[in-house]
Amino acid sequence: MPYHSLAELLEKLAEVGELARVEAAVDANLEIAEITDRVACVGGPALLFSVIEGRRFPVLTNLLGTDSRICRALEVESLREVAERIAGLVHPSDPEGWFERILSGPARAALRKLVARPVKTGACQQVVRLGGDIDLGDLPVLRAWPGETGPTVTAGLLIAADAATGRQHVGRYELRVLDRNRMAVCWHSHEEPARLLAGYAERRSKMPVAVVLGGDPAALLAAMAPLPPGADVAAVAGLLRNKPVDVVKCRSVELEVPADAEFVLEGAIDPAEPPVQFGWLAGPAGHYCAGPPSPVVRVTAMTHRTNPVYPALVRGRHAHEEIAIRRALHRVFRPLAELAIPELADYDLPAFGAARHWGFVAIRKDHAGQARRVAQAVWGLRSLMFTKFLVIVDEEVDVRDAEQVWSAVAVHADPRRDVFFSEGPPDLWDPAAASRSLGCRVAIDATAKVPGERAEERPGAAETSEEVRRRVSERWARYGLGPAKGDPLSATE
Repeated sequence: MPYHSLAELLEKLAEVGELARVEAAVDANLEIAEITDRVACVGGPALLFSVIEGRRFPVLTNLLGTDSRICRALEVESLREVAERIAGLVHPSDPEGWFERILSGPARAALRKLVARPVKTGACQQVVRLGGDIDLGDLPVLRAWPGETGPTVTAGLLIAADAATGRQHVGRYELRVLDRNRMAVCWHSHEEPARLLAGYAERRSKMPVAVVLGGDPAALLAAMAPLPPGADVAAVAGLLRNKPVDVVKCRSVELEVPADAEFVLEGAIDPAEPPVQFGWLAGPAGHYCAGPPSPVVRVTAMTHRTNPVYPALVRGRHAHEEIAIRRALHRVFRPLAELAIPELADYDLPAFGAARHWGFVAIRKDHAGQARRVAQAVWGLRSLMFTKFLVIVDEEVDVRDAEQVWSAVAVHADPRRDVFFSEGPPDLWDPAAASRSLGCRVAIDATAKVPGERAEERPGAAETSEEVRRRVSERWARYGLGPAKGDPLSATE
C-alpha cells in the first residue's frame, strides 16, 4: 500500500526493521552525528531521535542510507526499475532539455500527469510563524563535528526563481545558522543560484528563497540527481515516485514549495548585503573544508507541520547517507549520461572516493584516442565535473569491482602515454585542492590499446584454447587433485 507522508513511510520502515527509534535524550551538538556515523558505516537502519536536549522537534538521520530504503522511498522493487522508466522516455536525439522534449513526444499524456500540481493548502503550513515569532534556534540543527564552525542545515532544498522568467530552481545546499532569523547559504560561484542572484542584483532587488526540509524523499533525490541544467526538479520528483508533487504557495514570498514538507523556511537574499564567511564544514569525504564567502538569507516566515520531524544528512569519514544517495542516483540516471556519451557501457563512483572524487568508466572502444575524448566528455557533465581521478576501462571490466579496475590499469596503462590532466572549476569540497581558483583532474586510460596507440602489436591476454579447457575439465578426476573449483571449464581456478 503506498505511503502518503513521511510519517507513514517511517511506520513502514519500522515494520520491516529499517527504522530504529532512540528514546533517550540526545544532544544536537555532536552526539547525534556520532551515533549516526557508527550506525551508517555498517549499513544500519534509519534513526529517529525522539528527545533532543533543549529542542522541541525530533531528528531523522540515515533515512536513505541504503539502496533498499531508497527503493522503499520510491516504492519500487529495485533501482533498475526506475532506470528503465527513465530509459524508456529519453532518446539519443534529445541530448538537452530532455524532460521538456519528452513532454511533446509520444509519452506526453502520461508525463504531464507527473508535473507539479498546485494546491490551495498544505500540511507544511499547519503552523505559521512570522516576524518576531521566528527563531531558528528552535530547530534541532546539527553541529556534526568538533571542527565545524556552527550548526548547519544539511538536508535543505533551496528554491529560488529566475528574475526574468520566474522559473524555479531547486537544489540541495548547506546553510549555516547565524542567529534567530539569518542563515548563510553555501554554493559554488558557477552554480545556478549564483547566476540567479546576479540577475536580481542587476534589477537591484532581493531574491526570494525558500528552504524545504523533509516531506517526500523523492524531492530530495530529485534535487540531488545528476540532471541537465534547467531540468524541472519537481517534475523529476514526480517521475521518480510515479506520482505528481503537490505544491503550495509560500506565505511571505512568491514561490511554490512541496505541500507535504515538514518545515519550510521562507526569506530573501539582498545582493547588496556583503557575504559572510561560511566557516569550516565536513565535506563528503569526511574532511574539513572551508566554505566560500556566502550570501545571507534573512528568514521572513517559518512554517511547519503540527508534529514535524527535522531531517539531517550526516557526513563522515565512513560510508554515509549522502554517498549512498549519490551512487544510487547515478545508476538511476545513467540513461542521461549515455545521451552525452553514446559509447558509455557503465560507470561507478566508488564509496572510497565519497561518490565524488573517483570515477570508474567502462566504454565500448573502437578507435584510437577514444578514452581521452570520453574523459573530457565526463568532465563536461555538471554532475561529474569534480571527479578528480578518472579511470577509463573496457566494457568487459566490472566498474563496481575495484580489483578488476586496478588490474586493467596494471595491464593496459603506461604512465607516460596513458595518464593525462585537465583543468576546470575548483571543487569546494576537495580537501586536497591546491587552489581555489582552478581545479585539476587526472585520467588514466586503462583500455586495451588499439592500432595507433602503441608502437608494436602484442598478442593480448594469455588464454588457453576452449578445446584444451574442456579436455582438462573432462579429465580432472584422473589427476588426483581433488574437486575442481570455480568454472568447470577452467583448469586454473
